[in-house]
Amino acid sequence: MDKIIKQQILMAIHSMPVQDLIAFIDAKDITLSEMMEAGLKGNILQQLQQHIKNAEELAEINEKAKHENALKEAKLKEIFEKIEKGELGVLQIKNLILEETISADQLQKYTLLTPELINKIKSYNKLPTDFHSWGDLPPLQLNRTDLYFFGQPGSGKSCILASIFNFCDKHGMIINNTSNHEGTKYMNQLKDEIAHGILPDSTAAEGVNYIPIELRNLHNKNLKHPLNFIEMSGELFNNAYQGGIKADNLAAKNYLTNDNRKLIFFVLDYDMHQKSFYGENGTSQSSKMQTILALLESIDILKKTDGIYIIISKTDLFPKNVNKEEYAFEFMNNHYKNFMENCKELREKYRDQFKVIIYPYSIGEVKYQNLLTTFDETSPTYICNAIMSHAFASKKSWLGNLFN
Repeated sequence: MDKIIKQQILMAIHSMPVQDLIAFIDAKDITLSEMMEAGLKGNILQQLQQHIKNAEELAEINEKAKHENALKEAKLKEIFEKIEKGELGVLQIKNLILEETISADQLQKYTLLTPELINKIKSYNKLPTDFHSWGDLPPLQLNRTDLYFFGQPGSGKSCILASIFNFCDKHGMIINNTSNHEGTKYMNQLKDEIAHGILPDSTAAEGVNYIPIELRNLHNKNLKHPLNFIEMSGELFNNAYQGGIKADNLAAKNYLTNDNRKLIFFVLDYDMHQKSFYGENGTSQSSKMQTILALLESIDILKKTDGIYIIISKTDLFPKNVNKEEYAFEFMNNHYKNFMENCKELREKYRDQFKVIIYPYSIGEVKYQNLLTTFDETSPTYICNAIMSHAFASKKSWLGNLFN
């Protein structure tokens, strides 16, 4: 402001409206001190002092809000970056939405999440799974093929079963069996949840499940395959390694020693192998599988075996752009050579009665630690065809043929 004009204003300050004086102060043209030096006092001075105090308080509030907004934006940015990197689990993301920390619109704007995936996350609801001990289960049904799934804790056995059952359900292959209602409930939970992208819980430490079903043959509608699926926890697998096959594990109720034909699936955890060569108790997966194989041979189970499948799980972690089947074969020969040689030797002993097959298994793309975003049918298709090739088959009754 021009000095002459400013001096003229200060000389006439007592006759000027308060709002004009406030405007001069806000514009920083004239300070309150200068007005006081010009003789301003009384009620008008008090009003100006109160205005300045209010302005300072408002500025402080705005600065605080600005700081809080900056912190909030930084926090949101960090959250979205963690989501993009896969560092937050699906339940963590769901809780952030429920708490209104983030919104579906923000997820679409700041991440690569599609509306479909956002809806899957919002509706994600993992129910508790009932697991049982050997003593709770009925005896295995006879005149069937028994399928055993062995592997480390967390190796992916339940995920593999869920993907198989989901595939069979989608293709109309499952004929339910009522001889073990709890097993049927477990199968239904596995296939229904994975259909919505929900992965199974790890089997409880002492848990085991027995699922009797019949599968319709995909290629011959006159055939069906009576099967017993047996999945036991990785902890029980470890116990069998430590103490042998006995009444509190596979020897219970003739679960292993009946006269049914067998298909044996060893599930090898590729992720665990990459992170650490050794498993629990400092023992490698290879050593445990070799011991279990030797135990099966010692009680004459391999005489009744039609196939040994070495399933390498979590193969989405394989190097990019490799042929998965070739890489799986090389991986086994490089890291599990002795186990492979033992399998071959036993196969020769039994005159090629059973095949030894290595297969890389993937259920599809898993994101946010526990959400299956795309289901890959390649692996369950292969396993189902293998089951139909090697498992006992029975013909449908004439009544069934009539309906066909």
